[in-house]
Amino acid sequence: MAYIVDPINNTLIDDEKPFKKKEVPTRKPNALPPKTKTIQKFKNGGAPVVPRSENFDERIQRMIYEYDGGPKPKHYDNPMIVDQENFKKPPKKYRADDPSTYPSDRSQKQKLSTWDLIVDNAKGNPGEMREIRQILKDNYKNNPTLLTDKELKMIGKYKSKAPKVELPKIDPVPMTFIKPIQQTPDPETERLKQNYLRILEEDRKEKIKNATTGLAGLLGGMPIK
Repeated sequence: MAYIVDPINNTLIDDEKPFKKKEVPTRKPNALPPKTKTIQKFKNGGAPVVPRSENFDERIQRMIYEYDGGPKPKHYDNPMIVDQENFKKPPKKYRADDPSTYPSDRSQKQKLSTWDLIVDNAKGNPGEMREIRQILKDNYKNNPTLLTDKELKMIGKYKSKAPKVELPKIDPVPMTFIKPIQQTPDPETERLKQNYLRILEEDRKEKIKNATTGLAGLLGGMPIK
């Protein structure tokens, strides 16, 4: 029996036993390596789409092409390679009288295609979110109208544009007390009433007289009913 040394694993291998290669699970096409953090958005299930700023050489090539008529750089039409002055810059609000806000404008087009991706990729990363908010605050100081409602909410500057509904003011109605109207009594009713009272009074006087005179008077008076 003979052994050979495995220099990688530092073990002995029996050369009389058939060599068996360790099987490794096959990964799916375009799959990320194990334990890779996937916080970027994917495009059509492919590799992460992460916009970046052009490097120094790419910037020089672009400027020569734009200002000196040089050859067109390979990266010039790549939507994920952004001009340095447009990188991490929110797009302008569209205005019909401002061609720089048209989607056909190169700078505006780059901002439109990358800003939302940059904001989404910053979620979950406190450092990057602070940078995004600072960019929005700087833009707000220069011109608040450039920010969208979503961006204003991110920096706590959003104000509802709904018209304020004011209820009509109603003055309090003064309370007035109406004195009840006294009705004039019917003459015939008043006459009968007076006759009734007169009869009662005469009857009372007659009872008093009977109780205090004659035999009743001598006996000390009778109780008046």
